[in-house]
Amino acid sequence: MVAKIVDPNLLAVVQSLKPYMSSQALQCTEVAETLLEVLASEQAQAVREKLQGLRQNYQMAVQKAKAIKQGDK
Repeated sequence: MVAKIVDPNLLAVVQSLKPYMSSQALQCTEVAETLLEVLASEQAQAVREKLQGLRQNYQMAVQKAKAIKQGDK
């Protein structure tokens, strides 16, 4: 699932560099990989869908407000 968020080739490159990373770089890489797993989860997908719905509702409200404002002129 992570491949949907990040190019799998990039992940492969980063993972291949792990043996050469300092401990701090390795920790940062592991945090980033964990975040990608969280973002690829079903719960995160559900949140994204709900946020997209809210965005669409907001955009429709803005368009409606603009139309009303233009009608007042």
